[in-house]
Amino acid sequence: MEKRSKEFLEVGFYLSKFGEVASSKNYPSPPARLKVDKWNNAYRIFYEKLNGGRTVLAFERSLKNARDAFDSHLPNSKRIGWLSDNRKPNPLGKESQIVFDELIDKTEDQVWEIIEKYSDLKVKDYKQIFDDLISIQESESEYKTGKTEGGKKVGMSSTYERQPSVRNEAINIHGLECTACGFNFQEFYGDWGKGFIEVHHIQPLSENKGKETETNPETDLAVLCANCHRMVHRKKDITLSIQELKAKINKGRS
Repeated sequence: MEKRSKEFLEVGFYLSKFGEVASSKNYPSPPARLKVDKWNNAYRIFYEKLNGGRTVLAFERSLKNARDAFDSHLPNSKRIGWLSDNRKPNPLGKESQIVFDELIDKTEDQVWEIIEKYSDLKVKDYKQIFDDLISIQESESEYKTGKTEGGKKVGMSSTYERQPSVRNEAINIHGLECTACGFNFQEFYGDWGKGFIEVHHIQPLSENKGKETETNPETDLAVLCANCHRMVHRKKDITLSIQELKAKINKGRS
């Protein structure tokens, strides 16, 4: 778990104390200064400067948790669910307590002056960039489940691309040309691209009934160029089948 820096905790405090609390709502909105309606966009304003190596989704969760920790210590937060069982605030960690004590009496302008250098208020312009970055980061996780466009449930894993023996077997079977578009790295880059291809694992889950099955490199693995591999995983919760990706390529070429 990445350690939360003081700057990270200062942002969490700001989001907690200065969230917009309307009498007609049961849940606060992001501070008006940020000009965003959704909390994930509020968190993303600080991603570039403070991510600390976290993925976008991990950063959002961590910053939300930092914000949550301050909520029960701020009477106007309306987040009483973060009180402990005895209805008192849960104790803050040492670093969080230091930040709390330093900032609790400051105005919003004063706190913003401290954290503004970690912000990028143009984050709404980057929605597609964030969506793509999330899909890339998620596709690089070890294992996840999803569906094809046709609704077929599948499991995806990048573990096999990291296993030399399985990767080698897949390449021996499928070759070095992208299964979807036919791209060959050596033909394009010369010797620099010799022997390179990415291995993609996609296995239908509908027939497994939750049981682990042995991977068959011939039927469960495919070789894809980097472009096609990213396009397969571009949309969250949708993993294109090779046939679906080929259809998009053919449509694009026509």
